[in-house]
Amino acid sequence: MKDKAAVLAKLPVRPDEDPMIVAIGGFYRRWFNLLDDLQPMLDTVAKLKGTEDEDWVPAWSAVAAPLEKQAEAALARGDRVGARRLFLEAKTYYSLARFPAPYHSGSPRCPPQMSALKREAYERYLECFRKAAALLDRPPETIRVTRNGMEAVGFLRTPPNASPSNRVPAVLVMCGADMYKEDREKYAEGALGEGMAALVVDAPGTGQTSFPHAPESVVAWQAALDVLSSRPEIDGNRLGAFGVSRGGLWVMRLAATDSRIKGLISCAPGGAGYWGTPEERAEWRRVAAESAKMNWFGPRGTRPAPHEVSEEEQRKEFLRWSLKDNGLLEKLTMPMYLVNGKVDHLTPIGNIYLLLESGPPTGRVARVYADDGHIAAKNEREWAPAAWRWLREELTR
Repeated sequence: MKDKAAVLAKLPVRPDEDPMIVAIGGFYRRWFNLLDDLQPMLDTVAKLKGTEDEDWVPAWSAVAAPLEKQAEAALARGDRVGARRLFLEAKTYYSLARFPAPYHSGSPRCPPQMSALKREAYERYLECFRKAAALLDRPPETIRVTRNGMEAVGFLRTPPNASPSNRVPAVLVMCGADMYKEDREKYAEGALGEGMAALVVDAPGTGQTSFPHAPESVVAWQAALDVLSSRPEIDGNRLGAFGVSRGGLWVMRLAATDSRIKGLISCAPGGAGYWGTPEERAEWRRVAAESAKMNWFGPRGTRPAPHEVSEEEQRKEFLRWSLKDNGLLEKLTMPMYLVNGKVDHLTPIGNIYLLLESGPPTGRVARVYADDGHIAAKNEREWAPAAWRWLREELTR
C-alpha cells in the first residue's frame, strides 16, 4: 500500500467535476478520506469509459464486490476489526457506484429515479454499511426524524459514559448534496473522540428522506434537534452542528434559524450571501454547464438536452438561499469554525470572508488552505481534529 499523504501530494490541483481525473479539489475529493489506499481508485479511473450507468456502476462495483467477500471471510474467521474495515471499504466503492443517487430534488446530473443497476449498487452500499456498523462495540441507533408528514433517517451514536446522570453535549452532523449518512457517519468518530454524541442525518432531497431540497426544509434539521434535546443522556443546552459542502450551507441556515445551536463547524460554507464579481459568476455558470455536458449519471440514452443557466436564473436561485438577502446573516452570533480550500469552484471562498466581516468581534475561527479546493479534503487530517476539539471546548464552557 502506497503512503496516502505521498499520493495526495503528487496529485494535480484541479478544481472541477471531471470524473476522468483524480485531482485535489476535483470530483474524487468526496472519497479521499474514506479510503486508506487510493490506488484502486486511481487504477479504476484510468480504465473508466464513461459515467452512464452501464459503464460507471459495473466499474466501481467490480472493486467493491471482492472487498465485500473479503469482509465476509474475515468475519467468518473471527476478525471483527478487519471485517469492519473491509466492509467500510466496500461500502465506499459502492458509494462511487451509486453516485449521486438517490437524489430526489432534480439534478442536471442524474434522473430522479435510479435504474435497476444503480439501485442494486445502492442496496449493497446500505448493506455493507449496516454490517460494518454492527461490528462496533456500540452500534449506532437508527433514528427517524419526522415533521409535517415527512421523514429523514439518521444514525445516533453516544459516548459510553453518557447517561441521565452524566449528560453529554451533542452534534448534529448535516449531510450534503450527494454524500449520505453512510459516508458522513465517519464524522461521528470525531465527535465521540471529544466525548460528544453525534446524530448524522441525510440532507433534504437525498438518501433516505422525503424532505425536499428547499430552504423551508430547515424544519427537518430542527426536528433532528428536537430528537437530541429529548434524549435523557444528552444535554439539550449544549448542542452543536457540523456540515460539509451543502451540509455547510445547511449548518448556517439552521444556526441562523434556531438558537439551540451553541457552536458550529462549517466546511465549505455556502449561502451566506456572497454574490461574487461578474467574472466569478460567469466562471461558475461555465463550470456548471461543462459539468452537465460531461457528466450524466443515468442510463445510456436518457441524458436530457443541456440547459445553460442564465445570470437571471442564477440570481433567482442565489436569492432563495442567501442568508444576507433573507435577513438571517445578523442572526449568526454563535461561535463558528470555518474551513475550506481557497481554490473552490463550487462554494465561493467569499462566503467565508463575508462571515468574518459580520457578526460579533470574537468567536469566529477560520482556516483557508491555499493548496486545496472544495471541502479542503487534502488537509482534513489537520483541520478535522482541531475543529472537533474546538467545538467541544465551546460547548463545555
